[in-house]
Amino acid sequence: MPDLPHLRVYLDSNILISASLNERSGFLEFWQLPNITVVTSHYAIGEVTRNLFSSGDKKRFEELLTRSEIISDGDVQFIPSHIRLATKDAPILAAAIFGSVDYLATGDKNHFKHLYSTSVSGVYIISPADFLALHRDRLIE
Repeated sequence: MPDLPHLRVYLDSNILISASLNERSGFLEFWQLPNITVVTSHYAIGEVTRNLFSSGDKKRFEELLTRSEIISDGDVQFIPSHIRLATKDAPILAAAIFGSVDYLATGDKNHFKHLYSTSVSGVYIISPADFLALHRDRLIE
């Protein structure tokens, strides 16, 4: 396998929740891809924590966090003024920009779909399915 560039991908809380709720979630592939660092922020962690109720789900989430880079929340002023986002979603994009990630993967089509396949301050915004399809060849068979 050729040398693959190292990528940092910020996962929105909806992906983290899905991966925590189902031990067979396809989103668990994010943590299996070589030369990929999964990144999230304290803000996203708070959203996930408020939405997980069973001890098994919480334990899976905590285990995923041990294999993730946790970054500080970014100031929403990092977001260019022409970008429109719901107030609750602005901290997600701000953290991704502040954390200098390559990708922001989010399944939030209600608030981020208009930004899919665009780059905002160096962060490429993509659906989780599209990211995994694009980088699935990194998985060792």
